[in-house]
Amino acid sequence: MTSLLTIAECKALVRSSVSDTDLQVVIDRVEGMITNKIGAYQDDSGAVTITKTVKGGGERLFLPVAFSEIISITEDDDLLDSDDYRAWGDQGMAERLPDGAVFGTVCVVVFKPVDQRNERKQATIDLVRLFVERTAMVSENVAGEYSFSAPEWDKDIKRAIKNLCFTEV
Repeated sequence: MTSLLTIAECKALVRSSVSDTDLQVVIDRVEGMITNKIGAYQDDSGAVTITKTVKGGGERLFLPVAFSEIISITEDDDLLDSDDYRAWGDQGMAERLPDGAVFGTVCVVVFKPVDQRNERKQATIDLVRLFVERTAMVSENVAGEYSFSAPEWDKDIKRAIKNLCFTEV
């Protein structure tokens, strides 16, 4: 799959002396990380589907991203009829029917994600910026004493990905 974010789009918003070849490597790595965490992005045809295995046992299943359609839900190896659940795509959730019923222990959900390409581009830009602009120190103070503050890169990475999804990744 080709990159969603082009080098030109990235260079317009990320200041770096990194070569185009190296920048493409960073873009590919970041986009791969996002795809591994939440699944592929939707294309113009709307044909992309994501398969996620989620923990059941409750009245609701939570998917990592908003969806336009649930293709199928299999609970504990049994395929559910579409009358057995209600889909709340804008909330990334499916609710077991009838009211009060619970999903099986392990559920496999096949769904079509909504088109988040613009949001993914922004998250990719944020993460590329983090990776190419980060330094070893956030702040340093040398006024008689030496003081050092380390950045919280993991927190920044999680925040950028969390902006794309509902569930903890």
